[in-house]
Amino acid sequence: MAVSSLFDTALQAVMRDFPHHEGALSRLPSLVKTKLARIMAKRGVLREENMALVLHDGVLDLDLSECSISGHGLGYVTSLCPRLRKVDLNAPQGCRNDISSHDFRHFFTRCTRLQVVSLRCCVLLDNSAVLCLVQNCPMLTSLCVGGCHMISDRSLMAIGQKCRYLQVLDLTRTKVSTEGLSALANGVCAKVLRELNVSHCLNVTDEGIHSVVVCCPRLSILVLHSCPLLTPHSRDITTRANLKQLTWTIY
Repeated sequence: MAVSSLFDTALQAVMRDFPHHEGALSRLPSLVKTKLARIMAKRGVLREENMALVLHDGVLDLDLSECSISGHGLGYVTSLCPRLRKVDLNAPQGCRNDISSHDFRHFFTRCTRLQVVSLRCCVLLDNSAVLCLVQNCPMLTSLCVGGCHMISDRSLMAIGQKCRYLQVLDLTRTKVSTEGLSALANGVCAKVLRELNVSHCLNVTDEGIHSVVVCCPRLSILVLHSCPLLTPHSRDITTRANLKQLTWTIY
């Protein structure tokens, strides 16, 4: 059994009696604050009222998927961590409906170094927020908007125009269709895209899948679960492609 370091043991002790130490946290070195922030976020106890104690402009990676964060809380993150490169706001359970598209636009306008963005089931996210993201974060390499049901072809067209480094894209349960996939396949990220998930996208057709498979030579993972408009023709196309992982539903 691994033995915890003295540093980790001290951090766990602080977390066990967090209210008692709260007043002294602001004086801690940035490295210690970053470690505490990660522990607090993983436990779901990083909240608006304590963010300023542990978050700072040296935080580059923030996983808030276990935390209940409102638009106001995201505003704190925006001001405290402007150099973020990776953020995970996936809904902890069900959906996240307390961060508006306006809140996201504000966040993306100021955190312009983002490279990896996960927003699964942030149901108030719309196309305008995705447009703001791709316009302000040119180094984006991974984007998850699965379960964001207002996302449509308009977002895919913007991604195709702006995201030349995008390698991973999750569009599960969105409104994207053949038109959007064709725009993606003919866009600036076509040569680098490696993973695409369009599961439960009711408007995706064989034509859209054909465009992606033909125009994205580095595509290695393609997930097509529960796309009812797909026919065996898509299966024939994808089996001839150089894919490492192909998952789809047979109707």
